[in-house]
Amino acid sequence: MPSRMRLVGYRTDPPVGDAFTVTGFAGAGFPEQATLRDLVTPAQPYLAGTGMVRGDQQRRHSYWLRYLRRRGGPTGPKRVCVDLLVRFTTFDYVAADVGAGPASSRQAALASFPCWGVTDLSVTPHAVTAGRNPFNKFNEVGSLVFTARLEAGHGTMPAVRVGYRVHHERTTVDGVLLTPEHDEVGSFLVHSDGLFEVADRSLATRTHFLVTPVDAGVHDRPPVAPAAARRSDAARPVWHATGLTAAPEELAGPRLTPYADDTVVVTGFDGLDGPQTLTVRDAAGEQRTAMLDQAAPEPGALLLAYRADRGPGRAGGVRLLLGFRFTMHRYLVAPAGVDRGTAHQPPEDGADVDAYYGDDPTANREAWPVLWHRGRRHTGLRQVGLSVSGVDGGPGPQAVRNSTGAWTRLVLTPDWEPGGNDRAPRLRIGWHVSHQDETAPVEGRLAFDVDPTGRPTLTPLDDESRRRFTVTG
Repeated sequence: MPSRMRLVGYRTDPPVGDAFTVTGFAGAGFPEQATLRDLVTPAQPYLAGTGMVRGDQQRRHSYWLRYLRRRGGPTGPKRVCVDLLVRFTTFDYVAADVGAGPASSRQAALASFPCWGVTDLSVTPHAVTAGRNPFNKFNEVGSLVFTARLEAGHGTMPAVRVGYRVHHERTTVDGVLLTPEHDEVGSFLVHSDGLFEVADRSLATRTHFLVTPVDAGVHDRPPVAPAAARRSDAARPVWHATGLTAAPEELAGPRLTPYADDTVVVTGFDGLDGPQTLTVRDAAGEQRTAMLDQAAPEPGALLLAYRADRGPGRAGGVRLLLGFRFTMHRYLVAPAGVDRGTAHQPPEDGADVDAYYGDDPTANREAWPVLWHRGRRHTGLRQVGLSVSGVDGGPGPQAVRNSTGAWTRLVLTPDWEPGGNDRAPRLRIGWHVSHQDETAPVEGRLAFDVDPTGRPTLTPLDDESRRRFTVTG
């Protein structure tokens, strides 16, 4: 790897914890401009100097990473337990558009040889239960520190190696040695296809770390057509709306997804779609129709932990891990006069008509601007589902744990608030839980939104929801 190809934006986070501290980092990633020789090993000589810039495709990824040490073997009590969140975005590189000539043949050659990079990589502590991170049962003194570096040698593309260093000081209670002093190093690899894995198949790392995919996961690296290459300072146009309303439409109801074991029954849902069109207006009062861009899906997911402990003096509790999955789509603002209800003359040659984006065959969808409203990009949702994590066969820790012995029933119900008065439609999720040893059912609501940086969020709306639910992702 040439020395000029380095991580950009790397910054260390301050340590978290008391006796046992955890230090993560944020902002690591590939540069947005590089030459092909920086990205491909080995690169063909006549292409090695080709300038590559960041394209328009991207995928978000998040993994739940748990560090766990036990006393006396794999079944002993927990000594130190740390929950972490590994998040990053993968993006495509395209050949810089430098006009006609030899560059055109280079772009054509690169169209079937896609290059992807990694950006916004962070490893941060995240409390998933009881608000404690790290969980340090024996008050051990030590530290867990993460670092990152860029390196080649993993296929044709470079990867980010996330290294860690663990130190445990000896723990003595009443003159009895509970744990000896211990040091350990290891690493993980972040690949530009979205894979986060233990490096070198280290037994020590696999023993003490558990990697659980939360969002998306591994994807291919789709080829980019030569016409999609762009200059580094190019950007898709933006349409800034000062007001919007949801177009009237009947939204299909979700499918129920019941889950049951011996003592727990959870009723979730999937297949929920949000509004496909919005009516928007700008500062001049011009009104347009914004339509969901079906061609640019962004898969996403969040991990939701439900926890209910029995009252003081009573042992046992209930913990459920729920997977909230969805696909985000941006809204594109159609030209004036183009909307779902407009009838246009079909093409004379009998070509297929895209009725969703309007029947006008002259409408250039690639030129439609992206909808922004009050400083943020509005996002539409499709294929929304919330169910017990791992029901679809995905890996992860035990999703259902009920040590009370009493039955528990949890029902999750989605609801679209229609919007209006300059407010976009919003997804709310109501929950209703009954425990056999509680006198009355408990309920609350969660709110889905997208923050100003474009990351999806799921927020408890009431005290009971904040007490029982923790969101990771």
